Amino acid sequence: MTDEVLGHLQDLARQRRVVETLGRVLAGDTVNGSENQAASHGALRDRTGKPSGSDIEAARRTFDRMTDLATAIRDGKATGATGHRITALVHLGIGGSHLGPALAVDALKHHTHPDVTIRFSSAIDTDDLDEALSGLDPQSTLVVVCSKSFTTIETLKALDAALDWLTADLGDVAIDHVIAVTTAVRQAQDRGIQDDHILKVPVSVGGRFSIGSAVGLSVMVAIGPQAFSEMLAGMSAVDAQSATQPVEENAAILLALVDVWNRCHLGRGSMAVVPYAHRLRLFVSWLQQLSMESLGKGVCQNGDDPGTPTGPVVWGATGTDAQHAFFQLLHQGTDVVPVDFIGLLQMSTSRVDDARVRTSANLLLTNLVAHADALAFGRNAEEVRSDGVDEALVAHRTFPGDRPSTTVLLPELTPTTLGQLISLYENRTVAFAALLGINPFDQWGVELGKRTARELADESMPEHGLLRRVRSLEDE
Repeated sequence: MTDEVLGHLQDLARQRRVVETLGRVLAGDTVNGSENQAASHGALRDRTGKPSGSDIEAARRTFDRMTDLATAIRDGKATGATGHRITALVHLGIGGSHLGPALAVDALKHHTHPDVTIRFSSAIDTDDLDEALSGLDPQSTLVVVCSKSFTTIETLKALDAALDWLTADLGDVAIDHVIAVTTAVRQAQDRGIQDDHILKVPVSVGGRFSIGSAVGLSVMVAIGPQAFSEMLAGMSAVDAQSATQPVEENAAILLALVDVWNRCHLGRGSMAVVPYAHRLRLFVSWLQQLSMESLGKGVCQNGDDPGTPTGPVVWGATGTDAQHAFFQLLHQGTDVVPVDFIGLLQMSTSRVDDARVRTSANLLLTNLVAHADALAFGRNAEEVRSDGVDEALVAHRTFPGDRPSTTVLLPELTPTTLGQLISLYENRTVAFAALLGINPFDQWGVELGKRTARELADESMPEHGLLRRVRSLEDE
């Protein structure tokens, strides 16, 4: 990308008033046109106290309840129905109700309480929940079920199974070990969950943007209220920059402009994301949902055709494992794939004097820089020949270069920097949507899939051809 191209893209961002759009989003304005809703995730984590409204005030009271519960669990003062200390929390959810919390707990494992076990289950596959519950004592376990609508079939089936597991040991008081995180309070009550065990999420907080809401309860229990507040402060700091900094200094918008150039102008259909940190191994899954559910749209907010490709396929894995899996395609494949490299300048503050940790950090960064350099500059035939390579092999050892990558560096991985990273990619995604005029806050394709699954599960409905074939194979 030349300076001239970047200048034109920045002009586009100014014309589309992207900074102003980010400001409206993060202030909690109504920006979700197809559902006539606000997006209040930014207002919930705002540290200035400026955003207001009944939902925001209610969310702050919920945050206080979360803090009390998390503190009691971590201090060993929270007990279950039979008087046993709560030592485990199993988080049930899927999509945005799962990926963000799972990322944060895994990434900040070095901050987690040593005496409290946090596990996650998201799949309808029974093996997933069985693994999450394995070895736990029902008398010492809380089940946190996260579902905004409280109609998500995967999560409710998992709740039913978890209740069976609890009931086998606790009997009628099993429901006392369930906490619901939801917008649909009535539906949770209908399941027998007590009012003081229900944490409400504002309807205007989208699932994939919800880690700073009550959906983050498992994170708060794991790392503690103070560290959770530090994570929110990191998000809020980047939010403030994204909503106020001019285009040429706005990191989220600049990244979105790179995305628009790669996707819309150069036609690059996918983007690889490679964090060079084991503790960010779940970042790609989280980003897949954030990006592809937000940007996988074929219509603008006003109903028009975007007239351009929209969101790319997002995929990837951690380095250096990724180097031995798909980097060959990145370097010499016929498709040019833009890459995001994410690196840590320091692995762990508490182990900064550990020579092995320092060596590992240096090797990871060296590999990151090496591949970014190789993708950019490649290796031409003349350079290959200068190494004495047989002429018959020169073409095989030549690398075209001119393959784009972006490098994001964190000083270290802390609650604050994780929050900053999450906010940066959230605001980058919203900025991309603003540049194209699409709505990043709805997900009608997901809703269609849910509806179709319910219809196919209804025995009164005519059986679908593919489903009929699948069931015939089961009977063979």
